[in-house]
Amino acid sequence: MTQIEDLIQKAISGDRRAIGKLITILENRLEGYNELRSIIDKNPGKSFILGITGPPGAGKSTLISKLVRAFSGEEKLAVVMIDATSPFSGGSLLGNRLRIMDEGDAYIRSMSTRGQSGGLNFAIGDVLDLLAYLGYSMIIVESVGAGQDEVDIMYFSDLVTLVLAPGLGDEIQAMKAGQMEIGDFIVLTKSDRPEAYVAEKQLMEILSIPDNAKSHKFFKVSSINGSGIQNLVDAIKDFKKNMSRDESRIRNKEKLKNNILAIINSNDKKIEELADMITRGEISLTQATRSFLRSVSDNQ
Repeated sequence: MTQIEDLIQKAISGDRRAIGKLITILENRLEGYNELRSIIDKNPGKSFILGITGPPGAGKSTLISKLVRAFSGEEKLAVVMIDATSPFSGGSLLGNRLRIMDEGDAYIRSMSTRGQSGGLNFAIGDVLDLLAYLGYSMIIVESVGAGQDEVDIMYFSDLVTLVLAPGLGDEIQAMKAGQMEIGDFIVLTKSDRPEAYVAEKQLMEILSIPDNAKSHKFFKVSSINGSGIQNLVDAIKDFKKNMSRDESRIRNKEKLKNNILAIINSNDKKIEELADMITRGEISLTQATRSFLRSVSDNQ
């Protein structure tokens, strides 16, 4: 039995340290990556991916803690939290992680964007595939959600929930051309606050725009008094139950496309080397492209 096979057996039995080691191998493309990917690809699992995004301070982590409490008794649940900085820095993300761990028996993993634009980590597709292979039936992914261009979460999620809070003001208006369009569900948190009425009115105006190509469901919740949480949970369950094969296939196709892009991005040193050779006139663009594809094939 290889080291990877041993780690997989331990991970399947619930060893969280083993799961963490496997994720680290995927995230850093360490020795054993190709073997691990090969094992996953031979018997891929299926998970329902719930994406959570929204601006900082909107209450994403608090909402996730409530969802973990609601679903942990019914689903084998994992949570992947993406942060703009190192997940080992001991900052606010660690506090969020500890709070969520108190809510249920979910597997919690923090990952850094490592400078990747789009609000996610380039290895997120690999990690989701691993967790699905390990039998996690539902995975909640929290993206950085730093701005309107952080929309990659829609390529990996079956259901995208955009979390907003009262007091965001112009930020909500700015989202019309970005995050607002990707949310299947729009959730206004902290609805117990007096200013929630104004925020709800703003959102209703934005969501009623005639050329808005997407139909959104709107929810108001409060983590203080618990109002609206069960309505959101029930809606997620209904969406999961009624999601068609075509919808799932479309989402999976987009995820695969982004997995391919992740492979390209992970070989940026090779790309830079080839670009230097092109500028020096040593090879043509066509030759560089073929060389890159051969390199990726050899490494994968």
